[in-house]
Amino acid sequence: MGQNSRKWMPRDERRAVNLRAYALSDTRDCDATVADLSYSGCQIESETKFQTGEQFELRVVKLGSVPVEVRWTKKGRAGAQFLN
Repeated sequence: MGQNSRKWMPRDERRAVNLRAYALSDTRDCDATVADLSYSGCQIESETKFQTGEQFELRVVKLGSVPVEVRWTKKGRAGAQFLN
């Protein structure tokens, strides 16, 4: 393997969901939908664009909140990793 190769790591099993949420930080306050969920992260859909590396509190209605970091973005979607 070359220097730039990454070690393959399996992803946690994901479950399709449709949960109303909010993305909140000092610079962000927007509506979002959690589209899938695993033990280590989730996929978020929003009309607001997210930036890779951005951190914020993801507050899911009636379920609670968790700090997340955006790992990828694509066409109104973002993959977020739970930070705790």
